[in-house]
Amino acid sequence: MTTARWYQAFAVREARGQSPTYEALAMAVGADRCATLLPVLARLPQPLALLEVGASAGLCLYPDAYQYRFGEDPRVLGPTDSPVRLTCAVSDDVPRPASVPTVVWRAGLDLNPLDVNDDDDVRWLDALIWPEQQQRRERLQAAVRIARADPPHLVKGDLLADLPALAAQAPTDATLIIFHSAVLAYVPPDTRRTFIELVRGLRGHWISNEGVGVLPELGATVEIDSAGPARFLLALDGRAVARTGPHGQEIRWLAPHEASV
Repeated sequence: MTTARWYQAFAVREARGQSPTYEALAMAVGADRCATLLPVLARLPQPLALLEVGASAGLCLYPDAYQYRFGEDPRVLGPTDSPVRLTCAVSDDVPRPASVPTVVWRAGLDLNPLDVNDDDDVRWLDALIWPEQQQRRERLQAAVRIARADPPHLVKGDLLADLPALAAQAPTDATLIIFHSAVLAYVPPDTRRTFIELVRGLRGHWISNEGVGVLPELGATVEIDSAGPARFLLALDGRAVARTGPHGQEIRWLAPHEASV
């Protein structure tokens, strides 16, 4: 039995409804969280140079290649021929993007980057999706096809030791965006603090999308229902702007008195 098949069997027999750790691993799969990042990305000066920390296979580096629908708004953003279609529930005050961002450079950093052109790596990503979540599996396969046509530049490295050198490769005539989602929970608290100091010292902007308890200073003034779908905090340059669903399924914009400064 291959590793992927073993993991799928484990999910069916042992982990379903029982393993928060397995659920957290599954959060690293696919492009779904691009929907929650888009309202922030679209508001920043264009064009963008994207650098994802904890990029896995780099599928979140293609927000310009996917289609989006927010809430009950009938408008669909993104390329009309995109095979990836993301839907996201939103609160009324979420700023709706007028278009997808313009991305001119994309790169990722990961201790163990995955190759979209390696069938075994793709099968591993597929194995991390809960067996009954067929729509997520289909979106993963569609996102892989997009990435295979223009593979991302992924670097095997450490978020402290190797981030500055990779950030320095971004074109200076684009707005550099360093972002991460569901990554820092796996990093020791001291390393998180050092990372925050490091990323604040680099040019461009910093977007974080992490569980509410991961960066306590962001969530100190925000009430979060830990059992609800919007249990992540989306922040721009260290300022919390929205509650989000960990799989990109929901955005709830923060009222001014809730947003951290």
